[in-house]
Amino acid sequence: MATVATAGAHAPDVPQRAFLATRTKQLSFLSTSLKMGFNLLQLRSTAPATARKNLIIRAARIESQGVSLGFRAPHFELPEPLTGKMWKLEDFESYPALLVMFICNHCPFVKHLQKDIVKLSNFYMKKGLAVVAISSNSVATHPQDGPEFMAEEAKLFNYPFPYLYDESQDVARDFGAACTPEFFLFKKVMVTCPGKFT
Repeated sequence: MATVATAGAHAPDVPQRAFLATRTKQLSFLSTSLKMGFNLLQLRSTAPATARKNLIIRAARIESQGVSLGFRAPHFELPEPLTGKMWKLEDFESYPALLVMFICNHCPFVKHLQKDIVKLSNFYMKKGLAVVAISSNSVATHPQDGPEFMAEEAKLFNYPFPYLYDESQDVARDFGAACTPEFFLFKKVMVTCPGKFT
């Protein structure tokens, strides 16, 4: 499988609306790059306009490393805390495309997009897209991102995709994932093109 990923960088003193606009633009390439008849879903903020206008989020400055066209999905074998099942990259080989999302429980940007990520995943999974989410946060620094809380989150939001735990953070390093949420779209045979999620 080959892929391309786009991701914005966390920046200090960036209004939440601007940062979330960057994040929500990351996946619009689903309908154009997959050429599988996918229709793009529009994700909108559920916060009132007045709340969005005045809210500022301070986040650590973390540059997404990004990947180039032709990047191949790294092998992984990770547990799903909700079911106890071990998932491997090979489990998704029968699908024409795979979306890998790096998310976590505590991230305010993931929380903002959570319901829409589920909605989008449900829609595109019916059209043949495989989806998997991975949390690579350390429980030493973020105990709320531990496996037992991941299982609760997956159940609470009715995740239609496996939510896997990368305890060693090796998988995140192999993908070049540096922040959350970060998305990687892989397609068999043909290399996908960069795009935005709007």
